Amino acid sequence: MIIAMLAQHIDDVAEAHCRAWQKAFRGILSDRLLDDLQPSDFAAGWKHHLHQSERTNLVYVNERETALGFISFGPPKAKRAPCRTEIYGIYVHPDHWRSKIGQQLMEAAVLRICSHPNFNGIILWVMAKNQRSRQFYEQFGYQKTKQSRLAIRNGESFMEVQYFYNEPTFSTV
Repeated sequence: MIIAMLAQHIDDVAEAHCRAWQKAFRGILSDRLLDDLQPSDFAAGWKHHLHQSERTNLVYVNERETALGFISFGPPKAKRAPCRTEIYGIYVHPDHWRSKIGQQLMEAAVLRICSHPNFNGIILWVMAKNQRSRQFYEQFGYQKTKQSRLAIRNGESFMEVQYFYNEPTFSTV
């Protein structure tokens, strides 16, 4: 079930976020950085994000109310964005990859965003070398733009590419 993230989900979300980074970014970020990551490294950020009124955080919870994944979106971080909404992140605990949780989260977010009367598209940024994520977004109709940027996370730099979605309706993949 997909619901709005609550404070009680922070530890689960931080665990999913950390473990997804460790698996998805292996070969993109250094093994040292990934091996040293802990869920607590993500929990502090989530405590902050949860209280940002302009940000929407949705979680997928199982029957035990454990959050297995999340999607977070809101106004673009860049001032000159081509639209009013940016997906900041979507992660599912790797133990639940290929279970359609990511698809359900994306569908829920896109349906919510597209239903806004001023909908004019969605952007997101993804690591250029992260082929799995890029394919996931492309399945939903996101298209790579010509925009790219150098990003730095935890002291390591990498290239990101921008994707744009501007479908007036959304159908399940």
